[in-house]
Amino acid sequence: MSGAIKNLDTPLYEQLYEDMLSKIASKEWKPGQRIPPEMELCKIYGVSRITVRKAIEDMVSAGYLKRHRGKGTFVQMELIENNLSKFYSFSETLRSKGIREVAEVLAFEIINADDFLTEKLKLSSSDSLLFKIMRLRSVDDIPYVVETSYIPKSLLSALTETLVAENGLYNAMQSLGVIPNRAVETFHAISLGGLEARLLQQDLHVPVMSIERLTFSGDIRVEYCCSTVRGDFFSYTVELGL
Repeated sequence: MSGAIKNLDTPLYEQLYEDMLSKIASKEWKPGQRIPPEMELCKIYGVSRITVRKAIEDMVSAGYLKRHRGKGTFVQMELIENNLSKFYSFSETLRSKGIREVAEVLAFEIINADDFLTEKLKLSSSDSLLFKIMRLRSVDDIPYVVETSYIPKSLLSALTETLVAENGLYNAMQSLGVIPNRAVETFHAISLGGLEARLLQQDLHVPVMSIERLTFSGDIRVEYCCSTVRGDFFSYTVELGL
């Protein structure tokens, strides 16, 4: 179509639907990209706003597009499969699929563990200092997860923000002699709150996945991590057997 009607026997909205779908399939419109506004599409294709709106509504219903109130309409993200049958990291999962991500360190500080974190990490009363590391992970400038890690300072006293920013958290830990090799995770759906909504560039109260991870090196608890993951980014697979 691209500005001209090809087939007078086919409804205009169907022709527009097919042309926009071809732009998504060819990656001319990339996952997460905002498509042109309705009035601009009217000019590009020489059709009415009713036609444009009908085509967009059908594409939203089919899962190709997603509306964000006050921001526009965006190409739906492609779900990335995450296999939960083995120890994984977000960065390694993406790297294995040829996808480059950026992890920005938003906060790196030393805190005193509260009762909750003391219990989670099985800390002694004389060993209550933790690194608190908050990071925002993005792919193609699209943020997909906010995560906050708590790590006993006594295990990794030489850990620095630079090491984490340049190498990633687990690689930094390994370089200092602590090898994360096992984790227990808990998943539940939540409604997105204010800070995370702003960081993930999502509307308030949209459903997202909350993941709590307790990471071990052998039998030693080396990290407690809380992650808020966009619901339109990952799918999770578990293999079950008798």
